[in-house]
Amino acid sequence: MRAASGPGAHAAPPRSKGDAAGRKPVFPADGAKTSIALALVVAAGVWLRARALSAPFFADDYLFLDQARHRSLLETLASPDPLGNFFRPVSRQLWFWCLSAASGQSAAAFHAANLVLMIAILLLLFTLIRRGLGTGPALAGTALLAVHHALDVPVLWACGNQDLLAVTGALAAVLLHREGRRLAAAAAFALALLSKETVVLTPFIAAMAARRGHEPWRAAAMRTWPLFAVLLAWGATWFVTLARRPAMSAEVKVGAEGFPAAFVHLLQTAIAFEWPRAGLASWDLTSPPLALALIAVGIAIAAPGRPRTASRAPGERRRALLAGAGWAFFATLPAVAVAGIWSAYYYLYAMCGVALLFAALVASRPWWVALLPVLAVGWASDNVRRMPEFSRSADAWSWQSHVNRHYIERGMSVVFRFLEDLRRQRPQLPPRTTLFFTGVPAQVAFQAADGPLVRWAYGDSTLRSYFLNRFRSEHATRGPVFFFQVHDDSLREIVGGDSLERIGFSLVVSEQFDAARDAFALAWARDPSGLYLAYRLAWVEAARGDSAATRGWLTRSRVSPVSGPAPEVPQAFARIEAGDTTAALALAQSAVAHHGLDPGAHALLADLLLVRPATFRAGALEAFAARLLAPGDAWAWRRWGFVQAIQGRNTQAREALERYLALAGEQARNDVEAHELLREIRRKLPGGDLAQEDLRRTLPTRK
Repeated sequence: MRAASGPGAHAAPPRSKGDAAGRKPVFPADGAKTSIALALVVAAGVWLRARALSAPFFADDYLFLDQARHRSLLETLASPDPLGNFFRPVSRQLWFWCLSAASGQSAAAFHAANLVLMIAILLLLFTLIRRGLGTGPALAGTALLAVHHALDVPVLWACGNQDLLAVTGALAAVLLHREGRRLAAAAAFALALLSKETVVLTPFIAAMAARRGHEPWRAAAMRTWPLFAVLLAWGATWFVTLARRPAMSAEVKVGAEGFPAAFVHLLQTAIAFEWPRAGLASWDLTSPPLALALIAVGIAIAAPGRPRTASRAPGERRRALLAGAGWAFFATLPAVAVAGIWSAYYYLYAMCGVALLFAALVASRPWWVALLPVLAVGWASDNVRRMPEFSRSADAWSWQSHVNRHYIERGMSVVFRFLEDLRRQRPQLPPRTTLFFTGVPAQVAFQAADGPLVRWAYGDSTLRSYFLNRFRSEHATRGPVFFFQVHDDSLREIVGGDSLERIGFSLVVSEQFDAARDAFALAWARDPSGLYLAYRLAWVEAARGDSAATRGWLTRSRVSPVSGPAPEVPQAFARIEAGDTTAALALAQSAVAHHGLDPGAHALLADLLLVRPATFRAGALEAFAARLLAPGDAWAWRRWGFVQAIQGRNTQAREALERYLALAGEQARNDVEAHELLREIRRKLPGGDLAQEDLRRTLPTRK
């Protein structure tokens, strides 16, 4: 017979004094009551997340669906990871291929599978805790996780299967290792590691959970060698395939603040404590969810009428306390590398350790003592999941998750509406069509890579789509090209004879000069008589550093590539002082035509044109030319920054205005208008209060 092995051993534990005196345990191990109580706890977890069944796909989902479509399983596994960041073949290629083949890429099927994985996590956690602490503490720990918002994102997002599969496999590995089934544990751990590397330190957790009494730590670790062997093999594979993951460095950044921040957020997540940007006073607290009633009934069913002492020996409880704390610690360490973009669901595996720790703390307490913290965390989690905000800036000390339920639901809503707009305007797309999008709100994953969402929506593998700044002239030779922009929360096609010119102007203001050059060049190819297009091409080439092309295009546009000063400029100023702006405008235009490389002429013409809505675009181009010709002129940067701000290019406007303030020095100290605009821009950028307020705005819906 195998010797007893720690908190999960099958052998009967030593009896405490309370047991010797004949007292009943806090939670009697009644089979029927246990089954009913556990069913209610699991039902509460499902109830809180049942809406996921009607959720669509979102963001990275389309990348993995696209990879699995029209490929065999072996081809899918052999193809590069679409994100190019992590090595997760089980939860990405294998999972999406299998479910796609079985369901026809049904979103409901993927979300139903995620709910099944969530249930498996709850059942495994219950079994694991029950082995060492008994039924009651196991129910309490499982209930804590069931109501916690750390489970929300993984269930709601089809890609959340990565976290769910990893945690399911890791829990199975720990449980199997405690039962002495080490090879099976190693297999489960391998599947978990190939789903998501956040469970990488599971061998240490398993060693702590399976330690026998006062067994030396070295002996407990030595029995865990199959898990460490899997870890070593995975590490070697991960290292060999590192070159296939060039995007990993963009997400994984280990900094000095990562370690303390990761553990502060562990404590924050454990108690479900996040709050709006405006502070706790603005938090619209809601009543506790009805699902908590199921939890209360479940725990009450499994409890006797009056408090009793614990059924397990004190040694079992102490080992469980240590194992729970160690579990939370080791499961949190991987989050150090992504502390700058932390989210509560990153701590799902650590929350299993917190649940074990909590179960050990309440093991010898009356049942209602276990219930109250569960209800409190459940209520707090419900308010967090209802919070209409999320952190938009990379900040390790943000008190909001970067990805939460609002992030996912908001993104899903916007993507659904944009798809409706796209299909309404273009019910069908010719083969080899390329679409370009601009103005898509931040944190809305409508466009990614080369257009997997568009291919999924139209069922055509020849379609491509990109952001507008990726436009190149060769796209027009591939097939039809269509352009779309987001305006007033709707996706609208950019149409009209001057559409390419308007697109080029937008790209200039965004300082995407290669794309702007190709847009103007395509328009010029279609209409070589458009002198205004040649003029725009001249300044785009100047921005790209091609002076020869600049002079050539200026000549084509009938502008002399001659430096100043233009004699018409002082004459124009005189007409302005006399109140004759019409004559001043004519003189400024003449100055630019005869001295196309005079920054003063362009600056004057820009100031005269920018004040009129009808000529704003032309004035903006003159402001751009003045900035290019006089990069050391503070006022040129100020003018250009204001143009970019008016066009909604906040990031570029901030940079231009900061350049102005740096060049102007003391002269800019009293420039109230510039300082106020810069302050307003910063409030609109990610992390600013206006940016957060925009997240709270109710997005329009359509029936």
